[in-house]
Amino acid sequence: MEDRPSQDTNTTPQAAPAINADGHNYSESSIKVLEGLDAVRKRPGMYIGDTTARGLHHLVYEIADNAIDEHMANRCNAIAVKLNADGSCSITDDGSGIPVGPYSHSNPNLNGRPTVEIVFTVLHAGGKFDHDAYKTSGGLHGVGASVVNALSEYVEIEIARAGKLYAMSFERGKVSEELHVIGERTKTGTKVTFKPDNEVFPDITFRYDTLVTRFRELAYLNPGLTITLENEATNKTETFHYPEGIAAFVKALSDGKNVIHQDPIYFRVDDEAQGLVVEIALQYNDSYNETLLTFANNINTVEGGTHLSGFKTALTRTLNSYARNTNLLKGDSAPTGDDLREGLVAIVSVKVSDPQFEGQTKTKLGNAEVEGFVNTSVGQRLTAWLEEHPNDAKRVVQKGVMAAQAREAARKARELTRRKGALDAGGLPGKLYDCTSKDIANSEIYLVEGDSAGGSAKAGRDHRTQAILPLKGKILNVEKARLDKILGFEEIRVIIQALNCGIGADDFNPDKLRYGKVIIMTDADVDGSHIRTLLLTFFFRQMPDLIRQNRIFIAQPPLYQIARGKKSEFVLNEKTMKNVLTELGLDQAALIAFREDRTEEQRITGEKLLALFKTLERVNDLVHTLERRGVVFGHLLTLRENDPKGERRFPRIHLAVPHSLEFTEVGGDYFFWSEQDEDAFRAKHGLNEADPELDRVTGESANGQSSNGNATPAPARRTVRHELHEVKPLEQLLARLDEVGLSADDYTIGRKESVTGELEPTRFELHTIDLKGNPHIDAVVNLADFVPMVLDAGKRGMEIKRFKGLGEMDPDQLWDTTMNPENRVLLRVTWDAASEAEKLFSILMGEEVEPRRKYIEEHALDVKNLDV
Repeated sequence: MEDRPSQDTNTTPQAAPAINADGHNYSESSIKVLEGLDAVRKRPGMYIGDTTARGLHHLVYEIADNAIDEHMANRCNAIAVKLNADGSCSITDDGSGIPVGPYSHSNPNLNGRPTVEIVFTVLHAGGKFDHDAYKTSGGLHGVGASVVNALSEYVEIEIARAGKLYAMSFERGKVSEELHVIGERTKTGTKVTFKPDNEVFPDITFRYDTLVTRFRELAYLNPGLTITLENEATNKTETFHYPEGIAAFVKALSDGKNVIHQDPIYFRVDDEAQGLVVEIALQYNDSYNETLLTFANNINTVEGGTHLSGFKTALTRTLNSYARNTNLLKGDSAPTGDDLREGLVAIVSVKVSDPQFEGQTKTKLGNAEVEGFVNTSVGQRLTAWLEEHPNDAKRVVQKGVMAAQAREAARKARELTRRKGALDAGGLPGKLYDCTSKDIANSEIYLVEGDSAGGSAKAGRDHRTQAILPLKGKILNVEKARLDKILGFEEIRVIIQALNCGIGADDFNPDKLRYGKVIIMTDADVDGSHIRTLLLTFFFRQMPDLIRQNRIFIAQPPLYQIARGKKSEFVLNEKTMKNVLTELGLDQAALIAFREDRTEEQRITGEKLLALFKTLERVNDLVHTLERRGVVFGHLLTLRENDPKGERRFPRIHLAVPHSLEFTEVGGDYFFWSEQDEDAFRAKHGLNEADPELDRVTGESANGQSSNGNATPAPARRTVRHELHEVKPLEQLLARLDEVGLSADDYTIGRKESVTGELEPTRFELHTIDLKGNPHIDAVVNLADFVPMVLDAGKRGMEIKRFKGLGEMDPDQLWDTTMNPENRVLLRVTWDAASEAEKLFSILMGEEVEPRRKYIEEHALDVKNLDV
């Protein structure tokens, strides 16, 4: 008889836990609920894409986009972005300031908390869910600020609002300092400083050049906005302000090309009823390539969307219609969209009140109404331009007709070469050393410079997954050639045949690609760099989808082979070389600290010595940055003892007041532990005309207009102010010295003299062993000298060989250093900075000599490892 539960019981039956194949239980307790910002830290890729450099810089964009939204709401004219010396980033705007008043909510955990705290600690909290505060914005989901807070070691916020200056701090998403008033301000604005968390991001170093590209784009897209980007560590600063907007953007992208019509075509159409705005700027040149960038609410939609499809449809229809009406077309065949976009440089920017993006990273626009709106707007305005500029219109249409003829010639060339077997999908080039695997995901092809390197690569490869294609000489510069000419070049045909995915808009199919990775492997000399650039130009222009799909890579063969006794190894780059020297210099080394009577106080060796080295290496970098800005570290150490609160902290602010008749009494350098102390000093001495950093962006803009739009010049700046971002990590590093029995004074201590004038023994000695087992004792005056002395010790007896060509390495060496997936380093070629890449390829590979000469002169001093 079957057992049944009693009918009068209210207990819920407990299911027996399921046992997985690996013996682990899967039960109710297996289900986890991540609350608050814990979900962001657990799965950051869901919110920022990934934790590589792309995701790291996405943090900057999230905060900056909030400032851009203030600008689009007509409340912000200037933004300053600064990469601080401690690795943090500060973003300051002159907007209205984040609200600071108590938040009203039915949830008692939220009710009454400062609104700024809600914005930075609660997901999906923001001012962009209706159109009261912002008509259009790039931030839609209310997660940007809170995600940055969750993924940062610390976040510090200053808000100027309602006559007061407020401050609040967070650490890894948690409030570390409650909102409080630190001063008074007549202007408004927000400053957010954050440092990415090294527990989340493997590399937390911001790349200045990456940010330059994004903020230059934003300045083009917002013609009334001034954006300043500063790198505190290198003293490099750039300001972006473009009154002509995206028309200036198109001109910049056309730099180095011969344009068909002098001025870009520009128009803007607003539809207030639908909450839509479209801006178009386009210009044709005599090149054979298309450059088409799209933006939605200032977000670069790299995958396009409905605004892109609307533009393409309207452009093709309008130009073909004009060509027929003016008898510029002969016969029934008309140029295709690809034909009519040859030589086109265009920017399509839309503002949408309720945009629909794919995911938080917003790479594709999906609003259906945008397509029709852009289609109609482009059709009307472009038709009017064509009728008003008949000569330019004729040249544009003829460009498309010639492209159609070239496309037909290329088709015939493809058919001819295919009949000859050169592009036959069923065959492979004779020089290809193919792999045995047919699994595309795990197979890869190396494009190798020369037969010698190709032979080494063939002998050293894993033949199961690695194919080798040696290339003879330099391929054609496709920047200057149409497809029919490109197909006439043998080495390019070999590449096309090996990859098997075709070429050109009519024939290219990435699904037919035979290898998951395409790896460019060239020599580390000028010729190798040139060949690599030619290959990248080919893929960028003719197979861009391979770059978009992250399939193009650059191999990184070692630059050096170093030998010290019987020990030999390969070194990839200068950074790796420093690591090797550190390892060699610390091998069997000891740092001895002595007391005044020359008895040994302590001996530091092994892991403790390595940790000390890394600590002092970072201290050296921060001290160098401080002193380059005129702040003497020894003086800071003295001030540290004078901390008003007795906590032995460094001052946070440095104010330099020049000696002049006006400031005779107060000229000099001043240091402050808080903004309140600085404000009191400024008020006492009449220095309030030089606002602290929060107000730096609220002075005169590049167009001579003040923040409120009046043509009044910004007051003259008589002081120089630095926020000493270095001091916070310095305090942490000096605390590590205390933990091993050393002090900050040991870093700057000098060598004393005896009464007879002789130098007394140093406080420290570095003991090392050379290759022959002989001991070396080096006097170390202070801890500042320790790092360079270790590196010098690592160089003793070292032989360094500089590799010029891959052929110099035997197959085993090439495999171990460059081709072994377990050891190798590959650079992935990405599509993130398409506008910058477009400009760079045009300058370096185009017909115009002058832009190329200017670029080389500007960047000559940046070249490293040049080998001719």
